[in-house]
Amino acid sequence: MHAFKEMKIYKLIINPFAEEDLVNSKQYFDEQREGLGNEFVSEVKKTAKRIEQNPNQFPKQNAQIHKANVDRFPFSIFFYIKDLIINVFAVFHTSRNPTTIKQRYKSTD
Repeated sequence: MHAFKEMKIYKLIINPFAEEDLVNSKQYFDEQREGLGNEFVSEVKKTAKRIEQNPNQFPKQNAQIHKANVDRFPFSIFFYIKDLIINVFAVFHTSRNPTTIKQRYKSTD
């Protein structure tokens, strides 16, 4: 008989800060090239799905904050896990000041 590891079922929540990041970035990419914004959102959704399936595969930036890089675009998704809830609180361009991420985390926790 094989023992199965109990799989945790996580729920991913995108908070309003991250939602605004996504909308603003999509708009920026649409201004660069028609359809590029949708491609960006599609890549973010793929990354979010990977986060939801196994959030601990992504490295921690500090004791609480995880970072998942988005394919094809220089963006990262920042999130923390509390119980079985994954709270996405930022979708940031990789060149943004990391202090901003810490400040935002403090305002969402």
